Amino acid sequence: MVNKLNTKMKTILLSTASALSLLSLSSKSAEWENSFDLGASITKGNSESTLITAGIQSALKEKSDEYLLNLFYTYGESESNATNDEILANAAWKHLLNEKQYVGARFDFLRDDIADLNYRTSLTAIAGTYVVKNETTQFTIEGGLGYTFEEQGGIDNNYANLYIGEFFEHKFNDKTKVYQSITLFSPVDDFDNYNFIAELGVETTLTETLSLKVSVQNKYDAIPAAGRDSNDVRFVTGISYKF
Repeated sequence: MVNKLNTKMKTILLSTASALSLLSLSSKSAEWENSFDLGASITKGNSESTLITAGIQSALKEKSDEYLLNLFYTYGESESNATNDEILANAAWKHLLNEKQYVGARFDFLRDDIADLNYRTSLTAIAGTYVVKNETTQFTIEGGLGYTFEEQGGIDNNYANLYIGEFFEHKFNDKTKVYQSITLFSPVDDFDNYNFIAELGVETTLTETLSLKVSVQNKYDAIPAAGRDSNDVRFVTGISYKF
């Protein structure tokens, strides 16, 4: 397992380094907010399991434009059998039309070896609104149309997609906040073939650069590959390093 885990961690570290290289090309005046997350769940005894998550998040908010970048890798084993092997990435650009409304685009990528999903890539034009936007709370709803390319269960499938997204964050104080998100994609002509990723988490600041994160993520595919489950739920506790 150690060799497998080392290989997987090298993958995410190389991907993270690539993302940081892209960020370094941005304008020197740009104030990116970056964080590196590392989480784990390990059990020993009657059963043995390991779950490792690692990733990078970056955000830049300017007067008229916002940029977001997320890249995560998850690997898990139970009784020496792989239970998670997933790369999840997304990037978004939002151009503010006024204080609350915006238009833009987003890119999504998912690879899940356990779900027999070789790749699912979507490029989507979006429009959205900040339903609530103040110093303590942000609540956003957005939607759009795009195109998806995927290979699942050895079958290629390309289609125009419908996208719906919802994002919420509330700061209880200077140290603790709760966050929640849902992203849903579906072919425009077959809504029964939808898939979504939902996440709920709490983050507590420990120092100026470190914080503790506890989250639960639910990934659902209405029509999974043959022999695979639709639902995939994981609980993660980890540390986030801001730089």
